[in-house]
Amino acid sequence: MAAAAAAFLALAQSAMARDAVLEGKSDWLFAGWESLTAARPDAERASIKLISDVARLLARKNVKLIVAIVPLKPRYYESLLPEGSAMSEIVRGRYDRELSELRTAGVVTPDLRDALQTVVADKKEVFYRTDFHWTTFAAEAAADLVAGVINAQGPLPGNAGSGAQLGEWMNDRHLGDLAANFLPPERKRAIGPEAYVIRAPAKPVASLLDAEPSPVAVVGNSFVQPYFGFPQRLSNKIDRPVALRWNPGDVGPWATLLQYLQSAEFTTSSVRYLVWQFNEAQIQNGPDAVGEWSLQSLSSPIAWRAAVTDALKNR
Repeated sequence: MAAAAAAFLALAQSAMARDAVLEGKSDWLFAGWESLTAARPDAERASIKLISDVARLLARKNVKLIVAIVPLKPRYYESLLPEGSAMSEIVRGRYDRELSELRTAGVVTPDLRDALQTVVADKKEVFYRTDFHWTTFAAEAAADLVAGVINAQGPLPGNAGSGAQLGEWMNDRHLGDLAANFLPPERKRAIGPEAYVIRAPAKPVASLLDAEPSPVAVVGNSFVQPYFGFPQRLSNKIDRPVALRWNPGDVGPWATLLQYLQSAEFTTSSVRYLVWQFNEAQIQNGPDAVGEWSLQSLSSPIAWRAAVTDALKNR
């Protein structure tokens, strides 16, 4: 879990000046930097325009973009928010708004809420109590949904049987990142650790990093890091290796995608599907969102789009 904790520290640096954590009922913790009341639809639309531009540019290179948006934790635990806290109507409608506008723009965007509802129906947690991240149950359900979108398009290139094998379930008990990184010692002791039900490493038939070509790539933040199991489950379900590029959250989705497109891993690959993961609240923050992304990641939207265009010329 050290990688997840380090990733989260970087993800939250931009929020240090704000209330970093909300202490809810029954010791449930929520990210204070994700506003429950404010949203910026105009900024969302500007980002969606950039995303749709990328989808068209990738399509010219025979790569289909799939955008996977992780919903807010309070969507599943609103009753556990601090007394007097609730989502406003503009925030409550944001996921539907993003989904509709992306689809209208021609971007393949599965509704991850459909997948996560199966986790709820199985009476399993969607997010950890003291952590910003989703559970492995949620990550795997989301991966299954994305795999279904890909598999519905027909056979993938490459060798069947080269997908990741899944390990047995195990418990990894520790403090969640919201508790570990933001609460004073006395609150950490009071709240205590929780059990992370994750997959033990399996003996792979083909590693995610093997030379076997990866027809699918995943680009995102710490939600898609291997600890939570999304890329392994996706690889298992499509029965092919999956390429992965993830960064801590403060790097941001825009710089992370550009890093991948500029890499030899992409320019020399046979990737046919690119899964680009966002958190719901991130879409309103474009490449130039000062205070949201690290200084090295900031770029004007025009410069960022031009850099993407240049990167794709090399493929």
